[in-house]
Order: sequence, then structure tokens, then C-alpha cells
Amino acid sequence: MNLGNFNESIKGFFWGLGFVIALLGGISVYALTVAAEIDSGFKKMVSNKVLESTTDFDDDYKLTLSDVFKDNGKVRITAELQNITNESIYMRAIVASTFDKNNKFIGNCVGQSNDMFLAPNEISYIDINCNLIKPQVERVHFAKLKVRWI
Repeated sequence: MNLGNFNESIKGFFWGLGFVIALLGGISVYALTVAAEIDSGFKKMVSNKVLESTTDFDDDYKLTLSDVFKDNGKVRITAELQNITNESIYMRAIVASTFDKNNKFIGNCVGQSNDMFLAPNEISYIDINCNLIKPQVERVHFAKLKVRWI
């Protein structure tokens, strides 16, 4: 084998290596941009479908805030959840969002019901204990409730 053929072989090797690197770079750019955009669009579509389906549950229950207690540096919120359908419904947890007098959000508190299912027209009483720090506890003025199904 002479030196000219060897140099051509090396040159061909580096051209092939450059082609492979360029191809991998193009695939990486595609994966990081186009595929990521498709993925985020799919996630957004699924999220919208979940929100759409959970809004159907809003007509299945009546959620009432009973009282907000501040005692010994802790906040305790009591609520009633009533099934207003003709079927048993699954119930997981209640999220209480606390606010101050100026409608500024302070924090979320989560309370579990003792009941997993609510029979038709049954009422579940929920006691929600908030883990807030003392300055936040002093600012709590009211709470808004929402059922967390999932």
C-alpha cells in the first residue's frame, strides 16, 4: 500500500466521521426543539382534557366552609362535603387555600376525609389542620375550599 492510498483512506475516514457528527448534531437539534415542542403540546392537551373531565365533578357535591379557627398558633378549618347525586362518589381530600384581609394568598392546607365514598345525600365532616408559621397564622382571615379528586 502506498502513501497516497493511505492518505485517501484517512481523508475518507474523516469525511465519514464528520458526516456522522453532523448527522448526530442534526438529530439532537430536532430532539431538543421539535420533539420537545410536540411533547409539551401533548402534555398541555392531556392537562386540558383532565381539567375538562374533573369539572364534571363540580355538580356532584356541595362543599361548605363551616369555620376557620386560630388557636395556639395553629389554623384549623372545618368543612362539610355533601354528595348531591343519586350515586356514591369517590372523595379523596379537600384543599383549603387561606387568604388575608386583602385577598392575598397565604398558603394551602390539605385535609383528608374519613370516608372514601359518599353515599347519595351523605355529608362528610372534614377537619383540616394547617401547617403554617406563626406570622402566617396571624394573617389568616378566610379560606376557599376545593375538592382534590386525584
